[in-house]
Amino acid sequence: MAGVIRQLCALSLFCGAAISITPEGTVKRVLEIVCSVVLLTAVVRPLIGMDFAAYALQLAKFEEKEAEFLDQSAGLNDRLNRLVIEEKYETYIMDKAEELDAGLDSAQVTVEWNMEGFWVPYAAQLNCRSESGQKILSGVLEAELGIPVERQQWSCNGKTKD
Repeated sequence: MAGVIRQLCALSLFCGAAISITPEGTVKRVLEIVCSVVLLTAVVRPLIGMDFAAYALQLAKFEEKEAEFLDQSAGLNDRLNRLVIEEKYETYIMDKAEELDAGLDSAQVTVEWNMEGFWVPYAAQLNCRSESGQKILSGVLEAELGIPVERQQWSCNGKTKD
């Protein structure tokens, strides 16, 4: 295909140069017609020998690959959005724990897609230094983030509590 385009460009340059140096008159008009026929032949010739069935098959394969890449990128975009939102909730919880002096070591939030079309906090896994910190933050998580106590998994001093 690249060879055909190069030939077409070369013929165009040759015809343009020939027409530009030819003096006005009948010879120039005949040369313009001949150059037009030559260029049309150069454009049509590759199409005559073209296997349109193979072309259609190749085009269908490319369209299938495009759809596959679009699906992959949409899935990756959703996953990245979810991870960013989870990280923001975790940062919020850690900031709130520091503000309340609750002694929280780490927080991991799981978000879920809701009916309104937003990622919302669903569950949390938290590591604290004391049970008093758990009591303080548990109510905050339920009131401010909507994570009920049943979906809060606490680990205080190495002891896991649900």
